[in-house]
Amino acid sequence: MAGLSSSERFPELYNQAHVDRRTCTRVVPMRVLVLGMMRTGIMSMHQALNQLGQGPVYHMLSILRNPPDSTMWQEAIDAKYFHKGKPFTRSDWDQLLGQCASVTDLPPAFFAEELITAYPDAKVILTNRDVDAWYHSVMTTVIAAPRHPFISALSYFDNDSLGMWRPMIRKMFEGAFGGLAGFEANGKEIYREHYDKVRAMVPKERLLDFQVGEGWERLCEFLEVPVPEGPFPRVNEAKAFGDRIALIGQRALKNVMLTKVLPVLGTVTAVAAAGYYWMDEGYAFLSSFLD
Repeated sequence: MAGLSSSERFPELYNQAHVDRRTCTRVVPMRVLVLGMMRTGIMSMHQALNQLGQGPVYHMLSILRNPPDSTMWQEAIDAKYFHKGKPFTRSDWDQLLGQCASVTDLPPAFFAEELITAYPDAKVILTNRDVDAWYHSVMTTVIAAPRHPFISALSYFDNDSLGMWRPMIRKMFEGAFGGLAGFEANGKEIYREHYDKVRAMVPKERLLDFQVGEGWERLCEFLEVPVPEGPFPRVNEAKAFGDRIALIGQRALKNVMLTKVLPVLGTVTAVAAAGYYWMDEGYAFLSSFLD
């Protein structure tokens, strides 16, 4: 990815939409449900499915591209984990995911049972990873980011993106793991339970247990598509996650300075003075993801 600009690497942060999915419906068949946990080669699988013609593919990036999706996911989380509102039906999933032929990553993986039931003809892929390596990866990326006071503070003021995304993440982890602290205690056990549950639900002919290091052959055979030329996509997910979070924080900070602080303080000099501490501490935090 060397030489690419930020907008080329992370177009979801520059070409955002604000679509109310409640006004949408299904426009393509649901073909593939990738229900492995986050940090199991999901970004590589996302790229592979698009390359194999199984897209559009839903991913956490889809929420960054269309931040109002966070609100509908929170409704689904409330219904499933906190018994608030009605559980999602096929109609609800078609509204939220109807523009996509495949799903990956969170939040979809936390709704494995619901999505398998809603789309009984879709093929299911479980991306796998050593549980200890997975746990360490999640702790140093997905858990670390929403916990940091810089991200927490910005999320209260940046209503456009971060302020919608972070509450969804925290609610999702509260429901699935008992909170971010609950993940530390129960993450590995819940990981194993999740995989066992999916394997028990899905007939063997519709299920592929897969590690992205295997390459194309088994995946293409399962999806009944030709093996493409070139290597299987391999994304350094920790690096990509860190770069993306850094950019989200920088853009959110800029947005807060311009839309919240500047109108109150009135001068660029005052804004710089007021924001200096947070910018200094925040950029140090964001840069730590890039190491």
